[in-house]
Amino acid sequence: MRKIFLFGYYGFGNLGDELLSTYYTNIITTAFPAARVVVLTNNPTSGPSGAVHLVSRWHLWQIAKMMQPGDLLVGGGGSIFQDRTSKRSLLYYLTLLNLARRRGVEIILAGQGFGPLSPIGRMVAGPVLNRVRAISCRDQWSLGLLAAMGVSRPEIALGVDPLWDLPGCAGERDMARPSGRASGIGYLLRKGNLQVKRSLLAALKFRFGDLKLITLFPEDYEAASRLSTELGNSSPVLVQELAQLRVHFAGLSFVLGERLHGLLLAARYGLPGIGLGDDPKIGAFCQQMGWPCFSWQDPGLEKITVMAAEKLRADLETAVLQTAKQCRVMEVQAKEEKEWVLQQLGKAWSGPQRSLVTPST
Repeated sequence: MRKIFLFGYYGFGNLGDELLSTYYTNIITTAFPAARVVVLTNNPTSGPSGAVHLVSRWHLWQIAKMMQPGDLLVGGGGSIFQDRTSKRSLLYYLTLLNLARRRGVEIILAGQGFGPLSPIGRMVAGPVLNRVRAISCRDQWSLGLLAAMGVSRPEIALGVDPLWDLPGCAGERDMARPSGRASGIGYLLRKGNLQVKRSLLAALKFRFGDLKLITLFPEDYEAASRLSTELGNSSPVLVQELAQLRVHFAGLSFVLGERLHGLLLAARYGLPGIGLGDDPKIGAFCQQMGWPCFSWQDPGLEKITVMAAEKLRADLETAVLQTAKQCRVMEVQAKEEKEWVLQQLGKAWSGPQRSLVTPST
């Protein structure tokens, strides 16, 4: 039986990446019911079952032995090709791609956000990425980075983040936000830059009162707890299920955030927002949405962020309507990108060993 290997930053407890794993697993198993789907994960004891086989992502040589010519390797979303947080992580993914190519496996990278990459990272990643079959980028910044790296051989498409197509969000925008009564402010926090965030959160708390600190990754929770204690804020929450996130978004009027998928899901549940941080993916997302976005290096960060939040709250209904309008645009684009990805998968699947199985329509 031919196999489709699915990889990403899966099995680490990051809500956004776990939702990506579920999303791509569902669309692949639906489109290719006769394939054996193998998900590479940090936690092979927890996840989907049935037609899906979970294997430890760390056993690269064993994974390579499982691969045969005619199999496919699919990178399902995320910001995995970057070396700002970890050079070892970039090396891992490039090694995985090289092993797959040596085994005669076609590679498709879907819904990817590329970078940031150091000059050395660009130098080593470019040639590897140039040997994959197809790439869809989730934002213009990533597309531009591929061009700057000289990546031009694969089929390349500009799309949006795959979670814009995640089922069960668009229809609940009005349900997640109580009509006319939402007044709380949420803050989607990640670890790092605590000194800057301490001052920013203090300014926001002074102006707006208690903040709901939300973390989507276990590693962020300790930092959130420390800041909450220091500021006298209510305890933060760690969200690891989509249903939990919907509950915590209820009653909020808008969010500020450093987590891309937290901001995206907030928008899909009807909450406008403000982006924070130096990560290009946050800036790219806010540009797509027409939202303000501020860097930790911006002069007077506390003042300009509070002013943006005041402006947002003063004309909240307009912001909500604009967010909902843009969400519909992004959701349509996400469905179009999904069809493009499935088309690329179908072409790759129907190449070698065509007679074994054909994808469902």
